[in-house]
Amino acid sequence: MAVLKKLNIYIAKSFLIKFLQISVSFSLLIFLINFIDVQDKLRDSESSSLKIELLMASLQIPNFINEIVSSLVMISAIITFFLLSSKSEITIMRSSGYSLWQVLKPVATSAFLLGIFWITVLGPLSVEMTKKFNRLEAKYVLKERREMVVPSNGIWLKQENIQKPKEEIIIRAKKSIKDSLEFESVTFWFFDKNGKFYEKIDSDEMFYKDSIWILKSVIINNKNEINKKLKSYSIKTNLEAEFIRQTIINNFQNEKLFSIYELPDLIETLQASGFASTKFKVYFNSLLSKPLLFVAMTLIACFFGINHTRNNKSVIMIFFGIALGLIFYITSGIITALGASGLIPVFAATWIITVICLAIGTLLIYQKEKF
Repeated sequence: MAVLKKLNIYIAKSFLIKFLQISVSFSLLIFLINFIDVQDKLRDSESSSLKIELLMASLQIPNFINEIVSSLVMISAIITFFLLSSKSEITIMRSSGYSLWQVLKPVATSAFLLGIFWITVLGPLSVEMTKKFNRLEAKYVLKERREMVVPSNGIWLKQENIQKPKEEIIIRAKKSIKDSLEFESVTFWFFDKNGKFYEKIDSDEMFYKDSIWILKSVIINNKNEINKKLKSYSIKTNLEAEFIRQTIINNFQNEKLFSIYELPDLIETLQASGFASTKFKVYFNSLLSKPLLFVAMTLIACFFGINHTRNNKSVIMIFFGIALGLIFYITSGIITALGASGLIPVFAATWIITVICLAIGTLLIYQKEKF
């Protein structure tokens, strides 16, 4: 038992060290790319400094690593098993009566615990670092003092015209200040009972207060007035503050800006408010499935990584294993996007991928064990 324990610790330690080395290597590469990009963005900024550039480049690293961490686990496991094979250590273990499952167990266990640590500790830390980066980008790149929500197609709202029942108002804002009901570059379109457009109001700023839209720096255009300018203007609304917040969160907030601790309450709130929460459910389930997905990656890695050093196909097998990790990353991203858009069920977009990878890995190990 003491020998088996030491052996398990040795194998697990080898895997974790290799994962750390590969993660650091990728982090340095990502940092260099981000640093060049940040320098380009801040080239004309007088308030920036080398310290800010280094900080912004560093803050983006966890978000990138999060995207490829499953592939990193697989690559780390492949290299670990290959190195153990090249030193004939696995051959000695198997000749001593150990099965492939016993060799694999410490790596799979380490990967599972790493997955739990990743989603409970590193994940929330990554979220906070990404938010910090967004604030710095808003301040130094976008020249905004507060963090903004800036969708490519703007923020769209529809309400009833309170002053003229049965008429509708369409609202579009280019920007919204995060966590606040303040909007910039706003346009109101007014439609009559027959759906015919008859008035347009543009405003530089808009605030929500007590069921009233308060507009600043206003320009009004209709059949009686052309480019009429006002310092302020108010429009009553039947939209509630919480409804507007949830609309912005549901449609325009990046689900990856919420940690595993925040997502359950957010999903419950969206559902209670009648909003779709599919993309948040998909992301939450993808986080929950990550530990098992890491295990699946180690199973597949074991098949590709363990080859006799005198086998000419060993390098090719490693290449195929790494290529498979890349294919998995691309496929997983596509399926997750389909799930977030509601085209496939949440379970199919998250857990089924993990189950299939586990099944494939298990079958591959059984085949490997026969030889």
